[in-house]
Amino acid sequence: MNLTVRDIIYIGMLSALCALATTLLIPLPTGAMVHLGSAALFTISALFGGLYGGLAGAIGSGLFDLVMGHSAYTLFSIVIKGISGLIVGYMVVGFRPNPTKAREATFARLLTAMLVGAVWTALGYLVAWAYVLDSFMAAVGNLPASFLTSGIGIVVALFLVRALRKMIR
Repeated sequence: MNLTVRDIIYIGMLSALCALATTLLIPLPTGAMVHLGSAALFTISALFGGLYGGLAGAIGSGLFDLVMGHSAYTLFSIVIKGISGLIVGYMVVGFRPNPTKAREATFARLLTAMLVGAVWTALGYLVAWAYVLDSFMAAVGNLPASFLTSGIGIVVALFLVRALRKMIR
């Protein structure tokens, strides 16, 4: 896999966008949070493919966790969000950016890919919460927040992808 300077710059900018979107959050009493990071991840992945989406999700989410004091989740987030971005991007566009596929993606393909990404994310964080909190029941208690975050992310991403994919060349 050869990354060009352009690829590295785009991935860096998209990673920062993921981290920034995750800071737009509402903390919940369970310790979980609802945020717009998933919306950014799903949008980036659907527009730019699995490589960009996976790396932007991994780097952006890991950076957020480190900077915002959630370091116990950093490695989990890198893997979970990285694979989620890879899954969504690959299902919609493929591994590398493909403007034609991004423009032609159907609503059904977008929704299916994002739902698969949301389920992967929920299962991944279920494991992460169970490990970090040392309680499977506490982890299960955080699942509604994960599904709410992903649900909001899907709705926002579907609108953003529709609006932005016409601009991609």
